[in-house]
Amino acid sequence: MRVFDRVERENLDRREFQLLVLAITCIVLLAAGLALLAYPVIFSHPLVLAGWTLRIYFFGFCGLCILLVGYLWERYRVVRRLRQQISFELQRYADYRQQAGRDLLAALPKFNQFQDRLVMEYRRASNLSEPFAVLVIKLTPAVDLSDYGEITAAFGDAARAVARKLRRQDSLYQFCPDAYGAILPGMQEADARSVTLRLEEGLRDAAGAAGRFSAIVKIFVYPQHAATAHELEQAVRSLLPPDLVSEPAIEAAPAGGQV
Repeated sequence: MRVFDRVERENLDRREFQLLVLAITCIVLLAAGLALLAYPVIFSHPLVLAGWTLRIYFFGFCGLCILLVGYLWERYRVVRRLRQQISFELQRYADYRQQAGRDLLAALPKFNQFQDRLVMEYRRASNLSEPFAVLVIKLTPAVDLSDYGEITAAFGDAARAVARKLRRQDSLYQFCPDAYGAILPGMQEADARSVTLRLEEGLRDAAGAAGRFSAIVKIFVYPQHAATAHELEQAVRSLLPPDLVSEPAIEAAPAGGQV
């Protein structure tokens, strides 16, 4: 009976009304049928003690039926009021999540801060002969996720999931509404791939069973994939929308330069 076990929130009101109508109809039909069958038998006899007793039972049964219908109606009103309160609380919770997502995304450093940190990290890594990794996270909202507030909440959850998987010395940036980046100091390529697996797992959990978004994580490691900060930035830009190219870019280093 899995067909009847499936519950959809948008159909709860309709199912509740159908159940109420079914219950009232069954009670009224049973009461009316019993009354019609019992009436001739009870009132065809003379008024004796036994007859009054039967009539008391009859009217008592009818009164109980009326009380039962009234009780069901009162329970229906209580359940409906509780469901309205639950819907209100769910809407308020969704509003809070959307606001938290907007606040988190607004607080994240943007692409120009990423450029500054990339130059600083490149100079530090080149001076100490250490590697570091750059991650680019691309998000794609689900087709049925068209509301701006829902998309913001989903991307905010994704950003929180990524931030929880990063270390304290790592930094997270928002390049555009659906693209994020992270700089991981001292990270070898093998370690960066391990971090990527954890990020993908956390993003799947944040997307939920409904699959609110899908995510792709790309890795660029210095010095395996790029020899300069300029090359790293160009690799990151190749995954981003073209309008970000209009922002100031890291100048290509001259011969013997540090950047």
